[in-house]
Amino acid sequence: MILYDAIMYKYPNAVSRKDFELRNDGNGSYIEKWNLRAPLPTQAELESWWEELQKNPPYDPPDQVELLAQELSQEKLARKQLEELNKTLGSELSDIKLSILSLKGDLVE
Repeated sequence: MILYDAIMYKYPNAVSRKDFELRNDGNGSYIEKWNLRAPLPTQAELESWWEELQKNPPYDPPDQVELLAQELSQEKLARKQLEELNKTLGSELSDIKLSILSLKGDLVE
């Protein structure tokens, strides 16, 4: 258990060294000073908060470079799809033009 994280999970607005101080004398961390307007938490409460934190980790925003790479990939895919559509439409228009010319009798074979 990371004591600091457990306390911050329960009291996210708490300020370390002002509202509480932790200490470790080599036998594990403990709360040395507690200035919050709440009862000093028991070991069981701290462990419960730690377990809740593990089940509900704080939101971690995605990496900006990763987001930009995803957007670029989507844009490349969209561009490729548009190019394919443009080819198809161009071919269809060409076929329509030939059909019209053929119907008019302007097509020389």
